Amino acid sequence: MAAVRVTGRLIKLFITGDDPRSLRTVELDNWWGMAVMGRRSYFKKALAREELSRSCIYLLIQSAASDDLPEVYVGESDDFVQRYATSPFPIPFDSFVVFTNKDDNLTRAHVKWLEREVWELLSRNEGKVQLANRSTPTGSKLPEAETASMGTFLGNMIYVLEALGFAFFEEPGAVSIEAPEPLPALAADPVVQSFSTSAQPRSETHKAHLDMVGDGYVLRAGSLISATATDSLPANVGKLRAQLIAESALVPQDGCLRLIKDIAFTSPSPASALVKGRSSTGHGDWSRTTDRKRLGDVLRER
Repeated sequence: MAAVRVTGRLIKLFITGDDPRSLRTVELDNWWGMAVMGRRSYFKKALAREELSRSCIYLLIQSAASDDLPEVYVGESDDFVQRYATSPFPIPFDSFVVFTNKDDNLTRAHVKWLEREVWELLSRNEGKVQLANRSTPTGSKLPEAETASMGTFLGNMIYVLEALGFAFFEEPGAVSIEAPEPLPALAADPVVQSFSTSAQPRSETHKAHLDMVGDGYVLRAGSLISATATDSLPANVGKLRAQLIAESALVPQDGCLRLIKDIAFTSPSPASALVKGRSSTGHGDWSRTTDRKRLGDVLRER
């Protein structure tokens, strides 16, 4: 009888109190790294943990409303406890994730390298997250063997974040160096459904186009975007709009702005808000191109 091949990985999630929302530690099988995570109300409790006196890379996360983007601050420290015992926070946040290690093998050079890599990955996912720190981290130059080791560490970090529901990256293994146990290939490409909406009220010519690919969304290059924005436009979508204009990814066309590159989103609402220049539910604004059915109705059918 042929041996059965079992795929998968084991994540150990330990809740440090009776409240299921309390501070948590996260470990992954066959990995010397670990994470400490929780809501802001448990931040002081986290500072009492010995592991956070070591070198670490961390994310401070401000969750978003349905029509906005989450905001993330990426940082590193050789002593997280000392860094935040008395210092002010760089952004308001409602949750945090700190990655460190169990055996003191993570150095300051390692976490500076990791900080730069995570920052660059998030900066390329501008439709999924708004980076709070816009300046590129300095990073560090590592020997070839250390770079390979940190590539594996980074792959495991992203695996843990994705498994815990932080969908900030294109895919769980979106790193230049392969993770030790990559996810198995899908049997078939995900189904793509196309939707459209108008950048201007009741206009049939000023269209934006959104593809639903699996559980994600892609606002397609060539989409027309409202040339104006109202005060109701969510703050982080407004930052994204300003960023796209600054880098010439939105250019004037026919009284609108034309998007010149694809942008991936985790939700249709911030994509719709970007297009219309105002707050938008997304589910009611996008219509399927084949039958004009609203996106919200399509999702309910699923």
